[in-house]
Amino acid sequence: MDKGALRRRRIWTINLLVACCLTSVFVSSAYAATGDSSASHRSDAPRLTAQTPALLVLWGLRSEVIATAFTTNSDTSATDTSTGAVTGGLSTPTLSTTSTGQSETVSSSFLQGTYMGPADPAGVKSFAAATSTDVTIASDYLPANNGWAGMDGANGSINWLTNGWKDSGYVLSLGVPIIPTNASGAPQGSLGQGALGSYNGYFTTLANTLVAAGDGNAYLRLGWEFDGNWYAWQAQSLTAEEQYAAYFRQIVTAMRSVQGAAFRFVWNPDAGAFSEAGYSVMSAYPGSAYVDIIGLDLYDMSWSTPATPQNAWTSTYLPELSAAQNFAQSEGKPIAFCEWGALIRPADHGLGDDPLYINSMIDWMKVPSHNVAYESYFNSNTLATGGGADQNLIGVNFSNSRAAFIGGLS
Repeated sequence: MDKGALRRRRIWTINLLVACCLTSVFVSSAYAATGDSSASHRSDAPRLTAQTPALLVLWGLRSEVIATAFTTNSDTSATDTSTGAVTGGLSTPTLSTTSTGQSETVSSSFLQGTYMGPADPAGVKSFAAATSTDVTIASDYLPANNGWAGMDGANGSINWLTNGWKDSGYVLSLGVPIIPTNASGAPQGSLGQGALGSYNGYFTTLANTLVAAGDGNAYLRLGWEFDGNWYAWQAQSLTAEEQYAAYFRQIVTAMRSVQGAAFRFVWNPDAGAFSEAGYSVMSAYPGSAYVDIIGLDLYDMSWSTPATPQNAWTSTYLPELSAAQNFAQSEGKPIAFCEWGALIRPADHGLGDDPLYINSMIDWMKVPSHNVAYESYFNSNTLATGGGADQNLIGVNFSNSRAAFIGGLS
């Protein structure tokens, strides 16, 4: 007999017993109500009092059984003890043991996204289908190597991007190059001048462009990965960090001034910035009045020894995440994983098809106290075209990672 049928039988039995007791009580009460004061009838008078405890016990059992029938998932759901995720049945929260050994309620309420290439809604749709996930956020990047006019949308310069996403139904998570270069790679500005407001007009133009295109609700990653040395807006000294923070405030103030703007501004260093020795990430923070979300980029690359998935997670990624979460919590801000993913990188330290990384990342995101707003998986393969990495989760080289991703998020 299945559990549902057994539970229904128990409910029926309890109801029957309660009904019998009630009948007995009512009959006794009826005799008492006749006004007959004979000894035989007086001896029945205490019967109500004597039966009350048993009746209350039965009523309590009945309530417990019925409550169990309507709140237990065991008929239609299963709990994955490794992830704490509930599949099927009612969406009752389950418990997960965190890295600190404490049990916390698990949730998967954060939004899902991906990067599939420039202005590629069909690609995003194919990723969602291949991973059985509900993708609502599409990541993309404004041009970083075509000067200010190529970035801010003046004279229709980014129509190719905004038109590409038009009516797709996706909310954009946009990388915004706050100091673009020209085609030769020469920076067209500086953090110092940005901090003084010298470029505010470009960002007002950008805001108008995005609002007119229907993207006034985009997540804007202003000068993402500023802690690294690979972009023109790098902030690797205390002075540069302070200038970056002031520049960020200038941009937010300018873009918020545009009618119809409802942008979410994402402050987005690499995850490692929060635990890197000698780096003062707080100096680059613009202040909570100017930041909506703290973004993190965290790929499966590790310089730890031994270079194993488990060691990478425990010695590198988890400490970085813990430091980032502590910072975000202290500022009262949610976290977004703007870029993350397993990768094959022959010239560097990628750990390849790594389901442990995928499972661990998703488990971490699901803990409610970590307050994750969204994740966007960076899905790309540039090896075939002379680039440096394969990050194509839905390609042939990541079958185990893909299975972990589907199991964790679908």
